[in-house]
Amino acid sequence: MFIHEYQSKELLQQYQIPTPRGHIFHKGDDIDSFASQWSNQEWVVKSQIHAGGRGKAGGILVAHKAEELASHMRQLLGRQLVTTQTGSDGLPVNALLIEKPAEIANEIYLGVLIDRNKKNITLLSSSEGGINLEEIAARDPSKINRAAISKATGLQASHHQTLVQGLNLNQTQQTEFNQIVNNLYRMFCDIDATLVEINPLIVTRAGVLQALDAKINIDDNALYRQTKVSNLRDDSQENAIERKARAHDLSYVKLDGNIGCIVNGAGLAMATMDLIKHFGGEPANFLDVGGNTNEARVTHAFELLLADEVRAVFVNIFGGIVRCDVIAHGILAALKNTALEIPVVVLLQGTNAEQAKALLKDQHPLLFPVKDLSEGAQLAISKA
Repeated sequence: MFIHEYQSKELLQQYQIPTPRGHIFHKGDDIDSFASQWSNQEWVVKSQIHAGGRGKAGGILVAHKAEELASHMRQLLGRQLVTTQTGSDGLPVNALLIEKPAEIANEIYLGVLIDRNKKNITLLSSSEGGINLEEIAARDPSKINRAAISKATGLQASHHQTLVQGLNLNQTQQTEFNQIVNNLYRMFCDIDATLVEINPLIVTRAGVLQALDAKINIDDNALYRQTKVSNLRDDSQENAIERKARAHDLSYVKLDGNIGCIVNGAGLAMATMDLIKHFGGEPANFLDVGGNTNEARVTHAFELLLADEVRAVFVNIFGGIVRCDVIAHGILAALKNTALEIPVVVLLQGTNAEQAKALLKDQHPLLFPVKDLSEGAQLAISKA
């Protein structure tokens, strides 16, 4: 789960990590009343969306007086902001973060993430804050400090020594930096985060460290025990079909293709999408109905794809825990509620596969049974 910059900074503040003074403004609030409080003051107006690249896309503006502040707020609020990370549709700007401009002497990158290869939490730092970590890694990997944290020993002084290398901090600033690292690591663990980035962590001209921007991702699987954090979800930043899928406990990710996929199991879903790509097609989604699915969930999955304006659907089910006849009943239930106008390629293998095929036989002229995955992927592409 992603959260906004202003929400991330509120979390940082709870863990004694300093951030600039700011005000949050929501769509529908009185712009003129707000702006009039800050006459003849300079402010940075920052669009709040779940994506980076806002500055280059015109989503961050500087105001020098109250009239300009109000004008910038009207310009940004309610628009669809398109950045390099949003896709062509962009994301709606329903909130703004208004902050005083920072007097920056130095910019640092500081992040915490889960390293799945090493099976641990890793802290990263770099003297080149303010740009994407991927750019730093591609240009000069030696600019990135990495500290892998053992679960058995936790954060150690040696990790601080690694992270502070090359950051050009004096002794007082190093002490402050180490405390920020401690607090950031503690927060990361406390909220079940998968990624926390402070980029940049600035050194002001007064020599003080501040988190000028922040990004936090939280593990969806831990939200059941993260009730305070789960309330920070902003549904307006999510794809409408993905929201509906979550309501029905379906794992769904929207993609750019035209072939809808209904598969049971994340690994099989990935393999299905890979094979569609291999044969020259474009999958429209990742959709895993799960190993313990039922007729209702299959029906909802089918309805989601038909609402997504795909040009063909590929149903690929391997019946292990789930029975293929349950999937067949779900498909038939969806057909009763929807006027099917696109081809549906169906591959059913495993438990009760023959019963399922008998149920679907001759039920609709746009249902196409296949015998294996390669045949199914190629037929779905040709039908699309």
